[in-house]
Amino acid sequence: MRLAHHLQRHPSGMWHFCLTVPKDLRAALGLRYIKKSLRTRDPLLARWWAYALGAHYAQIFATTRGAGAGATMAQEPPNTDEPEASTPGAPRNRVNLRTGTGNELVDYACEIRVDGSMRFEATDQADHERLMEALREAKKPVPSHTPKPPRPAPVQSPHPDTQVLAGMMEAFNTSLVQARAGAAVAVRPIVPTRPREIGKAADQWLRSIKADTIPKTLIIKTAAVMGFVRHVGSKKLMHEVQREDVHAWVEALRASGLQTPTLVNKTSYLRGFFTWAVSSGCYPKFPKDENPAAGHVVFRKQEKHRRKAFGFKAFSPEEIQRLYAPDALARLSEGARWGAVIGLYTGARVSEIGQLALVDFTTVDGIPCLTITDEGEGQSVKNLPSIRTIPIHADLLALGLMERVERLREEGEKRLFPKVKIGSVNGQGDWLSKAFGRHILAVGITKPAKGKHGFHSLRKTAIQTMKAAKVPLEWRCAYVGHDLDEEHVETYSGDYGPGEMLDAVGTGLSWNLTLGSIRKILLY
Repeated sequence: MRLAHHLQRHPSGMWHFCLTVPKDLRAALGLRYIKKSLRTRDPLLARWWAYALGAHYAQIFATTRGAGAGATMAQEPPNTDEPEASTPGAPRNRVNLRTGTGNELVDYACEIRVDGSMRFEATDQADHERLMEALREAKKPVPSHTPKPPRPAPVQSPHPDTQVLAGMMEAFNTSLVQARAGAAVAVRPIVPTRPREIGKAADQWLRSIKADTIPKTLIIKTAAVMGFVRHVGSKKLMHEVQREDVHAWVEALRASGLQTPTLVNKTSYLRGFFTWAVSSGCYPKFPKDENPAAGHVVFRKQEKHRRKAFGFKAFSPEEIQRLYAPDALARLSEGARWGAVIGLYTGARVSEIGQLALVDFTTVDGIPCLTITDEGEGQSVKNLPSIRTIPIHADLLALGLMERVERLREEGEKRLFPKVKIGSVNGQGDWLSKAFGRHILAVGITKPAKGKHGFHSLRKTAIQTMKAAKVPLEWRCAYVGHDLDEEHVETYSGDYGPGEMLDAVGTGLSWNLTLGSIRKILLY
C-alpha cells in the first residue's frame, strides 16, 4: 500500500505525522519540525490522516504568511537585473506576499540559499516593483496583540480514534494560529468509514445472503468467513483488516492440510464478504481488482491436470452391464432405480435429477423433452450453461419414463421424486448419490487404482461414450450442460433443436441393455 510521505512508523507500531516547517516561517511559528502521534497502528487510517493534516498545515502556512509572518525575512533580495550565481541543487519554493496598496496576495518563485538568504524571481520591472513593495510590507512589525480567532467547530465522527485526534489537533492548531498567525484555519478531517467489528459484520452478511443461498452452500460460506473472523479476532474493527491478515489465514489453512481447491473456494467466499462490506460502509472502497481476499491462491493448470487422476472414473461397458442387470436393479428402491437409468441416459448431475419437477417434462416439436432449470421451488443449477432442454432418449421412453410422469400427475404430485425433501442440507440428490454408491459395492465393482466411482461416474461415462461415437463437441456440451469456453462456437452454432440433438446424441448413448426386463422392474 502506498503511504503518504509525511508518515513515520514507530517501533511500537504507532504511526506519526511528521512535517518540516518552511524556513521562512520557523521564526514566526517558533517551530522547526512538527511531529504528532496519530494514535493508530492501522496504515490505512494513518494514510488518511496524513493527507488531511498535510492539507491542513498547508492552509496554516499560507495564512501565517498572509498575516505578516514574512517579516522575519530580514534580507532584501538583490536587484534581479544583477546576475548572481545560485546554489547548485537549491530547492525552489513558492512564497506568498501581500502588497501594501491593495493587500493582494502575490505568489513568487523563491530560491533559498545555503546561508539562509533568498533570491526571488520577477517577470518584469512592474513585477519587480510589486515584489519590493511586498517585502517592505513584510518588514513591518507584527502588532503585539492579535484578536482571538473563533474556535473551529469540532467535526463529529463516530470513530473514537478520529474524535480523539480531531480534538487534539484542533487544540494544537488553534493555539498555534492564535499565538503566531493571527487568523484561524478551519479543519475538516477526513472521516473514515463507519467502524464495525468484523464479527458483527460477518453475522450481518450471512443474514443478508441467507434467503438466496441453499442451506449447504450457506453452511460452507459460514464456515469459511467465520473461520477468518476467528483468525483475526471477532472484536477487530472491519476497516483495520488488511491483505496481510488474509494471507496469514490462507497460509494457516494450507499448513493444516487443506488442498488448493478448498482454499480457492474459501477465499472466493471471503471476496464476496469484502465486496459486501464496501457497499455496507464498514470497509474502505477499493478498485475492482484489489479485493483484499483476491490473488492469495492460484489453481494452476498443471495442478488441475494432476488432480484429475483422483477424480471420478467412467464405468467400463462390462461394469455398466453389471450395474443395470435386472436382478441388480431390483435391489434398489423405486426412486433410486429411476434416478440410475435417467443418469445413465442423460449424463445429468445427481442434483439436477433429484430436483426434477413434473412441469419440467414437456413436448417440443412433437418430441418429449425434459428441462434442467432453477426456476422451480428448491431448484438450482451449477452455472448458466446447465440450464437446458434436452430430448428424452428413446430407451427412456421404452422404459416408461413418461408413463411414470403421467401417473404422478394423476395422483396430484408435483415432483418426479415426491418423497425427496425440499431444502435438504446436502441437496436433493444426496439420497440418490448414497443409494447408488451402495449399489456399486453390492454388484462387486472394485475401486479403481486411481480415482473413484460414484453417481458422477455416470456423467463421465455418458460423455466419453458420446465422444467415442464421434458425437460433435457442441452437441455433447449442449446435452450435458457444459460451457464450450469459446464464444464463437456458441455464436455461430445457433439454437439446438430437440430433433437435431436427438439425431446427434441418441445413437451415441447405446448400452445394449435388456430394456424389457428392466421396464418390468421399473413399472411394476
